[in-house]
Amino acid sequence: MPFVIKLARFKGWVVFPRNDRWHKNPTALMGGIGIFVAFSVTMLSVGGTLETNYWMVYAAAFIMFLVGWADDVREIKPVIKLVAQIACSFVLIYNGYIFGGGLLEWAGIPLTFIWVIGITNAINLLDNMDGLAGGISAIVAIVSGALAVLNNEYALAGFAFAIAGSTIGFLFYNFKPALIFMGDAGSLFLGFSLSFLSIAVQGKMGSSSPVLMLLIPISLMAIPIMDTTLVTIKRLAAGRRIDQGGKDHTSHRLVALGLSEKKAVFTLYIISAIWGVLCLLMSRIQVNNLFLCVLLLIIFSVAFSLLLSKVKVYNESPEKLSYLEKQGLNVDNNFTLRFFLLHKKLMIGLCTDILIIYCAFLFATKATQVNLEYDYIVLATFICVKITVLYLSNLYYRMWRYMEVLEVAGYFIFTCIATIILVIILYLKYRTGTYTLYFFIFDFLLTFTGIVFSRLFYRSLSELINRNRNSEKKVMIYGAGDSGYLLIKEILQNHRHELKPIGWIDDDPSKYNQFLYGYKIYGGKTQLLKICQKFKPDMVLISTSAIDKEAEDELRDLLAVHNIGIGRFSLTISYN
Repeated sequence: MPFVIKLARFKGWVVFPRNDRWHKNPTALMGGIGIFVAFSVTMLSVGGTLETNYWMVYAAAFIMFLVGWADDVREIKPVIKLVAQIACSFVLIYNGYIFGGGLLEWAGIPLTFIWVIGITNAINLLDNMDGLAGGISAIVAIVSGALAVLNNEYALAGFAFAIAGSTIGFLFYNFKPALIFMGDAGSLFLGFSLSFLSIAVQGKMGSSSPVLMLLIPISLMAIPIMDTTLVTIKRLAAGRRIDQGGKDHTSHRLVALGLSEKKAVFTLYIISAIWGVLCLLMSRIQVNNLFLCVLLLIIFSVAFSLLLSKVKVYNESPEKLSYLEKQGLNVDNNFTLRFFLLHKKLMIGLCTDILIIYCAFLFATKATQVNLEYDYIVLATFICVKITVLYLSNLYYRMWRYMEVLEVAGYFIFTCIATIILVIILYLKYRTGTYTLYFFIFDFLLTFTGIVFSRLFYRSLSELINRNRNSEKKVMIYGAGDSGYLLIKEILQNHRHELKPIGWIDDDPSKYNQFLYGYKIYGGKTQLLKICQKFKPDMVLISTSAIDKEAEDELRDLLAVHNIGIGRFSLTISYN
């Protein structure tokens, strides 16, 4: 790689800073030469052990490298690159590498063309920040090699680890601040090679698990797919060309959120690695047993993409943040993590409810001994129907910390409606009573209880934190009634007051030793001094209108002797 850097500078293969590029200094190009040469030397050293079809794949990868090199030296038309990608896709099909491993029959052939072209260009688009494309490519190659080893495909593993090793060597010179970029020579070569690896390891899984067959390549290439989809949709929406450069990629949006460049890159590394680990688990464990993990990871990735799509990366109006406009905020302010904070309840609620619905379904099948091992199509139906009904009923837009009894009734109605819909769907599907009445009763009770408990748990946790926070002033509240109830909620939920309630004072003897909002009612005016000497409050807050101005002045004089302040809470409504 040091030799390639010197050669690039000598030949003038240097990329200068531009408004639509991320780097700020002139940087050598053609890192793809070093990657391809290192890969080729490795392959040639073990050439005698490789089958003919691997050499044909190598030849196709060589063609992609040459096309990328030509594009780096002298920009070529996109149609030429597309023709080359189609030709190289045909090489894979000719050698039996078809998306779906033959499971999709004739449909696998057009999908192979789409997959190879899509992934090749996805890696090209992903090459937008120092160390990003190379690191993601290395992770995908390592996972592909591990999958090949697990399936005793050592030649394929050698191909994958050769890609990984040559890419990791390049990364030493490509991390910020980068000394060299891979260019199209590297990105097109790596993109084609990774599209081949993802299809090749897929084909070695056998056809016993169609879900697994489709999930493996998609999981391997999760980050490139996510980035390409996001960029394509946002550029089309903004009226820009898809193939033009820009600072609107996933990595750029993470930086716009406040992360450093290195943290943004490592965040995408971690997500890619998690998907890779899931691929390895799926190769050893039935995908049905990992259904929840896969589903949650898909939901996270989609939600992650949707959130990033709202991040401002340009100043044009299409990139203005709609949520800031609706809130009347200044869209030119620096964007940190406000969007995540704004939608965290929805994300947490969605993931929590999916887990609850999943557990309720499994417990109901076990409790009623449904004669069905793992009908995950039905489980997916349960999740989709219940989440949809929840969303349509606006229950995701309730503030959990203010949850009241009426909202519990709303969750009860939601569960009833969802259960009725599911009964109809399953009756139309089976008509044999596979799922009994007891199953639906168990599922109903578990779902309703779990969802309500999750909201109440959140509210309880929030209140527990509020009650135990350190505050400067301790207060007794005079008046254990409706106004006092509003006052204590305001004190606990609004940290700005810096007050901590410690109990109640009330002149009604029937309320003594009772509790309101978790705090004890100790006594009335006749016991006020005794109560204050015992608990040593800093202030007494009057919440009842029964204490008039004259009585308030009397209390003030009484408490002043003990250096205890007095205040009043009043709720007024003004209207014309």
